Amino acid sequence: MQVGTGGRTGCPEVDLEQRVQTAEAEQQRMDGREERGDRTARSLIAAARSAFAERGFAGASVRDIARAAQANPALIRYHFGSKEGLYQRVIREAMEDLKDRLVTALQHEGTVLERLNRVIAAQVDHLTSDRDFPRLIQRALLDGDERALTIAREYLRPMLNAIRPFIAAAGETPLGSLNDVIISFFGAVMGPFIYAKMLSEVFGEDTLSPESIARRKQHLDVLLTTIVEEILPRGRGETPG
Repeated sequence: MQVGTGGRTGCPEVDLEQRVQTAEAEQQRMDGREERGDRTARSLIAAARSAFAERGFAGASVRDIARAAQANPALIRYHFGSKEGLYQRVIREAMEDLKDRLVTALQHEGTVLERLNRVIAAQVDHLTSDRDFPRLIQRALLDGDERALTIAREYLRPMLNAIRPFIAAAGETPLGSLNDVIISFFGAVMGPFIYAKMLSEVFGEDTLSPESIARRKQHLDVLLTTIVEEILPRGRGETPG
């Protein structure tokens, strides 16, 4: 084997192996940086979700969010562009998860009542798994934050439009207008999560415990059945065309 200047080997096979090893090592370093970056971004999102739910957009500072995530505040700009970008990411992830659950619930075959029951169960499951979500929306509304209207326009209204074909035939009902019925039921679903601390104090028990959630689902099932039978006497056996 010949050795050239600088002690480098002149063997093509060895040179190729060294280049491959160098490339692999560099890729591993890059992968490691990307993985750490992803972990940091997820930590910032989690910290921001709690901060925005607790103090609102204006009250949650970049420095406090970064401290909770054990990250440099500059990384918020690096990963999300700005505090506004981070807020939008938090909202988008929360709403996209809910939308995916509801779309899946509606896509399965079944009667009007069966499909609506799946929709309500999916929403309750979402609220149960993401306790910051109802507080996040409530805080935005209490603060008069215009971003809450964006949530209504971009997410809630399309969800309502997806459900309407299943109950559109109701029109004016013995329970009032269809909008009134929807508002009342929306409150029945959201209320226990928004007022969880107050209700737990009133009843002397955790109203969001697994047992309480199971009872709540049963209650909503009975309530929805009563409503559907009242406004759509044949709704249980029909599906929208």
